[in-house]
Amino acid sequence: MSWVDAPIAVRTDEADLYLEQVGPQDASPVLYLHGGPGYGSFSFRDLMGDDLERYRMLYADQRGGGRSYAGGPFTLDDLADDVATLLRATKVERATLLAHGFGALIAVRAAVRHPGRIPGLVLVNPWLSMPLLARTLQRRAAYLSDRADEALPPEGSLSDPDALDPEEIAERAFALMPPKNLFDALEFPNPNARMRLEHADAVAQYGPQRNDAPEGAWRASALDDLARLEIPVVALFGTHDGTAWPAQAEAGLARMPSATTGMVDAGHYPWLDDPDTFVPLLHEALAAVTGARS
Repeated sequence: MSWVDAPIAVRTDEADLYLEQVGPQDASPVLYLHGGPGYGSFSFRDLMGDDLERYRMLYADQRGGGRSYAGGPFTLDDLADDVATLLRATKVERATLLAHGFGALIAVRAAVRHPGRIPGLVLVNPWLSMPLLARTLQRRAAYLSDRADEALPPEGSLSDPDALDPEEIAERAFALMPPKNLFDALEFPNPNARMRLEHADAVAQYGPQRNDAPEGAWRASALDDLARLEIPVVALFGTHDGTAWPAQAEAGLARMPSATTGMVDAGHYPWLDDPDTFVPLLHEALAAVTGARS
């Protein structure tokens, strides 16, 4: 079986997209959508690549993040359409999407916009509603900064026309606590895992980047789209990830009751916190969607 390991640059009218294709040429294709927005795929390949060698992995940097560049403002739909663009560029007809955090929003939107190309989704600690995440951040920031009196209630925020805008809620959170400190507190139960990730990021050869976010990022939600999906979905959650568990899990699973779920005693990056549990679980999830042997 022939092996491929090659970077690919895909130029469109609006963006320059970077992708690394690695694995057996004839294996089941899996396209990885990293978190963020404005992050990259380098650390995941660096830390998990050896465990995924049975698949034809496509490690993509999203428009505006990592080694991909945006020529101007863009939307979540643009990021979803970039998925189809990358599959065409690699001559892959259909690929399972393996998405982490913010990448889940793109994966769900891509599956709705390009249903013939996406046979299934594996979502790891997915962010499925940015308005829900904004409230989670604001409440946690209030408690961690000893300003519990400023914490917003969790209910009634998404349908109330008089509710605060999600972007304003996020700004309130970051006024109480610096974003990195807040996300670190929510995502990393183990400081050693955070250090390993930061080391991987430090050696990434990204070059100059702006780490752009799509327009209206804090208003983005996949909750309505989830109910429209007719493909297999596996959702894996770290029970110590304050950004995804339990608010995102409860909202997402309420709209896709037939989804397969798995839990790991870990934070936002379960491949760092508990690889012995997570890696076999991920293989089972990918096998369930791709039909490959776990």
